Amino acid sequence: MDINPKQVERLVGKIGGERIEQRDAAVAAHQRLPLLKKDTVADPNRSTPSAAMVSVDGGRMQVRSDPSRPGQENHWRESKVAVLETYQSETHQADPDPDVPRCFLDLKRTKEMVRGLGHDLPVGLEFGAEHKGQAQDEAAKAGRDRKPRPGRPRRLVRSVLASRRCSDEFGPIMHQAAWARNFFGAARKAFLGDGLAVNWTIQLRHFASFTPILDFVHTLSYVFAAAFAGRPQSEGEEVYKRWIQAVWSGQVATVLTELEARSAELGPPPEGCPDSDARQLVCDSLRYLRNNADRMRYDDYRRQGLPIMTSAVESVIKMMSKRVKGTEKFWSGPGAEAILQLRADDLGETETMTRFWLEREAQASGHRPYRRAS
Repeated sequence: MDINPKQVERLVGKIGGERIEQRDAAVAAHQRLPLLKKDTVADPNRSTPSAAMVSVDGGRMQVRSDPSRPGQENHWRESKVAVLETYQSETHQADPDPDVPRCFLDLKRTKEMVRGLGHDLPVGLEFGAEHKGQAQDEAAKAGRDRKPRPGRPRRLVRSVLASRRCSDEFGPIMHQAAWARNFFGAARKAFLGDGLAVNWTIQLRHFASFTPILDFVHTLSYVFAAAFAGRPQSEGEEVYKRWIQAVWSGQVATVLTELEARSAELGPPPEGCPDSDARQLVCDSLRYLRNNADRMRYDDYRRQGLPIMTSAVESVIKMMSKRVKGTEKFWSGPGAEAILQLRADDLGETETMTRFWLEREAQASGHRPYRRAS
């Protein structure tokens, strides 16, 4: 079929706009409910998950300048993405996976992962083949008879939210979506995020009953940088392996004690020093771990059968970016919101669009739509 791109653009704007109106109406209706009903009481008419997770992060897309604001240029703007997942998992008396995974001990791979997060590292930090060979051999051996990580929860159903709304408006959208899936009645609930303060503001305002969990990989990036800061690589390697095992085991206090001593030894970072300076790296890591220590009880989270990494939302952001992000992709404000909404609906697994089309058909014709036979 020969379909004009302009026709697709118009349909995206129209249908996306309808979905946004539907979403906003649901949020408004939800906010009118009594506080007790919309927060703490499980709806007996809906299934209640045994374990539920909410996670939020930010993406980027290019948005055209607003004609009503002269002088404003096309620019990269932030979008917000949230993932809501249910899990099947068990609780444990003891930590089911007490040893840090081998992949985080592969120094060359870990360095590239930390760089991928945009984290600064000490200048000249390089690892040769000798730092990767043993880990690769062990990974290859493990891959031949790979088994799920002990205690790792199994994902069931995912729903996705995306918008360019500010956090004050996106938080209620997340809250309503979690309430619609009866997340507040779950026996075990987790809220996952990185260290951005805005994420934890959303958690405190809208998900206070959820267990706050700091993404383990973001924690690792700060520990990795501080361990090698101002040290020979051989010494830094030993420090990193000891620290990351302590963090994995929920013993963040011991790492904080060593970081405080290390920061005192190096001295405070001078004004204007580069981010890769050893003093700055240690200072930043110390501040990050101090601010988030209460969200880093990873051994306890594994005992509860909860996830400890934001890989779910980061994976969705990558899939979202394939559609909306590019050097030659520019969106208007309404167009950006429409495509984000439709892309989120498409990536979700709760058949949101199936219900939307059935309801839309019924409203348009005044008759019940045809339904597929079971």
